[in-house]
This record gives sequence, C-alpha cells and structure tokens, in this order.
Amino acid sequence: MKKTLLIICSLVLALSCTEDFETVNTNPNYATTAEPELLLPGVQREMAYNWGDQGWEEGFTVVQYAARLQFTSGDTYNWSPTNDPYDNAYASLRDVENIINATIDNEEAQNYYGVALVMKSWIYSYVTDAYGDVPYSEATNGIEDGNVTPVFDAQSDIYSGILADLETANTLLTDADNISGDIFYDGDILKWRKFANSLRLRLLMRISDVDNATAVAGMTQITSNPSMYPIFESNDDMALVQWNSDNPQPKYDTRSGSFDEVRLSLTLETRLKELEDNRIYVFAQPTTNSGMGIFSEDFDDYVGMPNGLDDEAALGYSPTGNTDESGSNFISRLGILLACYACNTTEASDTASQTIIMSYSELQFILAEAAERGFISSGDAATYYENGIRASFVYYTERVAAGGWSDIANAMQATDLDAYVTQEKVAYAGTDDERLAKIALQKWISLFYTGFEGWSDWRRTNMPEVIPGLDAANDGLVPVRFQYPNDVKSTNSENYYDAVENMGADDINTKLWWDVD
Repeated sequence: MKKTLLIICSLVLALSCTEDFETVNTNPNYATTAEPELLLPGVQREMAYNWGDQGWEEGFTVVQYAARLQFTSGDTYNWSPTNDPYDNAYASLRDVENIINATIDNEEAQNYYGVALVMKSWIYSYVTDAYGDVPYSEATNGIEDGNVTPVFDAQSDIYSGILADLETANTLLTDADNISGDIFYDGDILKWRKFANSLRLRLLMRISDVDNATAVAGMTQITSNPSMYPIFESNDDMALVQWNSDNPQPKYDTRSGSFDEVRLSLTLETRLKELEDNRIYVFAQPTTNSGMGIFSEDFDDYVGMPNGLDDEAALGYSPTGNTDESGSNFISRLGILLACYACNTTEASDTASQTIIMSYSELQFILAEAAERGFISSGDAATYYENGIRASFVYYTERVAAGGWSDIANAMQATDLDAYVTQEKVAYAGTDDERLAKIALQKWISLFYTGFEGWSDWRRTNMPEVIPGLDAANDGLVPVRFQYPNDVKSTNSENYYDAVENMGADDINTKLWWDVD
C-alpha cells in the first residue's frame, strides 16, 4: 500500500513538474519569439562582448600589444582546443537566422533582413577566421529540420557566401529608417550600408592574395561608385557598441587581478616611443613605481614587458635587469580607458571605452594598401594613409575626453599631427615595400583592442614582425588558427574529420585558405 501511494505521488509530482517545465526553464532575459527588435540587440551585445574578450586575450598577445604577467600559457603558445568564439558565434547565428526567417518575405521588414545579413556576415567572418572550415550552409538547419550535425564548408565557399550577402544587404538597405532595438547604429540605415560595404572591403583585402580577381573586382565596384556603395566617411560611421551604466564596458566589472594580469608589451612600447607617438598615453598607464597615477608626460614612465615569458620569468621580470626593480610595480598596466572599477575606483569609467567592430581608421588603411598595390584607381594612397593616422588620434582623443581624463586629453590634443606624419619613420615615402610596411605598422597601431583583427592582418601580411618570446612553445611558431572545440569532435565527428582532411591537421599551425604569405 505504501509503495502504491508512493508511486501515485511520484506520478503526480512528475506531471506537475512537466506542466511547469517551460515556465520554470524560460530565461526572462532572452526573447522566445522571432521578433527582430528583441532578438537584434541581444545578438549585438553578446557578440560585442565576445569580440572584446578575444581582443583582450589572443588579440592582445599574439601580435604583441600586451603581454601576460600571470597565466602566460596563451602568450607562450600553449594553446588548447577552444569553444570560444565557436559557441557564442553559433548561438548568436541561430537568433540571426530567426530574424532572417521572420523578415525575408516581409516587404515592410526588409531593413531588418538587410541588417541580419550584415550581422551574419560579420559573425561568420569572425568564426571562420578563427578556425578555418566551419559549418555554414547547414549551420542553422537545426532550427527547421533538426540537423544537428552540419557539414563543415570550405573557407573559400564561406567567403563567397559572406561577400554575396554583404552585396545583397547593401541593395536591401535602401528604405527609410524603420528598425528599433539596434545598439550599433540606433536604426540609421545609411550607416548600416556603410558598414556592409566597409566590411566587404576588409574581407576582399583578406582574400586578395589567394583570389586577387575577386578582390580587385569587388574593391573597384565599391570605390568607383560611392553613391551606390557608400562606405565609412568619418569616425562617426564606425561600427561599435557604446556601453552604458546598465551594460558597462566589458572590463569594468572584472576583478582587478584579471585586469592586472595583462600588461603593456615591450613591442608596443618600443614602436610607439620610436615614433614619439602620444597614443602611448591612452594604451598604457605609468608604472606604479613612477608614482604618476594614470598619466605622465614623460615617456620613460611607460614600461612594457616581453611577450612569451613563462609564469616564473614573467612575474620576476625586471626592465632594468636589477632584481630589486622587478615585478608588477615596474611594468605599465594597460590604459585607464579599459580599466576595471576594482582596479581604480576613482578613475575607471564604465562608458568611455567602446567596443570597436570596425573603425574608419582601419578602412582608410585598407584603401591605402589597395591604392598602393594598384587594386583601385579611386583616391590616393598617401591621402588614405594620413587619413587613417589622423582618424586614430582623433578617436582616442575624444574617448579620453569623454572619460573625463583631461590631462591625457590635453596631451593628445597637443599632438602636432602635421609633424608626426612627416617624420621619416612615418612619412609616406620610400620603396613600394617600405610604404606597405608603414601602412601595416600604422594599421596595427590603430587596431589596438579591435577583436583579433591585428592577428588576422598579420597572418595575411606577416607585418609588422612578430618575434616569439624566450619561453615560447610550439617550436617557436606563431599560431595561425584556433583548434576546433573538443565537443565538436565527439558530437559531429564525421564532418569534423572531413574538415580536417580538407584543411590539414587540426593544430594551431595549419594555415587558413587565405593565409598564403
């Protein structure tokens, strides 16, 4: 009898739990319906956070904007298979696909459809440039037909799809501003068109060494018809997320230890000082030992550390070689613009730092290279190059001013940009190779904390030089891709092994399709 009652009670409880399952397990922070205005900001916010996280990790260390003081495995190339950005990208792409499905046949919602195509293109470019061949053509089929083991498409095919979608998006995005929920551009459709075409130029340049015909044709199409294919015209057009007090800049809420683990790289320090470049005031803080707080006019107070040291060597590093002057007090933190509240409760800002997806400065350097290499006939390489430099300085001057750091802002405003761009190491002069090297260096500086774009551009050009650290693993080779996540190997093994066979070994030294230099 007791057993019978127990069984009955258990069934009642089970039925009750089942009836409440959807209510209990519904996340109130995410939309459950395909309403574009609700789905779009979530995708944008999630991917911007992830993009910023990658910028903080591999984006900083691989091409040596910053070095690791602790937990140095990433900086010494002891890389393991990673789910980041794989998982975030595909979770977001499912929502993007829901937006597309809800708007593709709705004439009044074509702007949402166009915006979704741009977001889809950016996210796919991000994930394929991390891993290489990835699910694309069948990636989101599980939404409709339950296909949870999608094929991995060749990166060349993924790029073809991305570039086609961006061209389609430019055509679709022609109606009046009528979207909401957009945290990139607040519904400004012209700016979305500019982003679509500017992003297309980034990706066309990416493939220019492996498919030059497509790259040149696309670049010429865009630059020869600016009314049909508008592109970024100033810093006001940049693709970025402006954080607010409810959603502060990504590093603001981190613990101070996480912020302090990442320090100014000796590489960035050396290059900026050689150019007498005041952006060092933004990218780094004076050493604690200097006693200067968050700003000093004296370049000697900004000190970097080498990349690629193991944990013991990094913690004991001394810039002077004197063991009494070793450790974190003698190495610069990264700039106050990125600081966490726990690091500096009086100076850190929750909103001054923006997460840059693509900048006007980057676009100008792309156009400078395209003009220098004869890919386009519109515009002048030297003008594009100088525009890129000036735009970067102006952007960071405005950002530190927005943060209320008047001393840094005044120092940036006092920069004589005419003198800067005419100095021998910066002036657009020299041989073809020397001019391209100058473009690459200035572009590298401007890509500071822009996801891992600096790494992607280095993989394409091998400029500026990356010298592995003393304790670098991986036979001293700079990694050129991420390894696929372990769970992909187990849950989609057949397609995983097909992708590996197509690409080569699933390791960090297997070059991507477009990486032929």
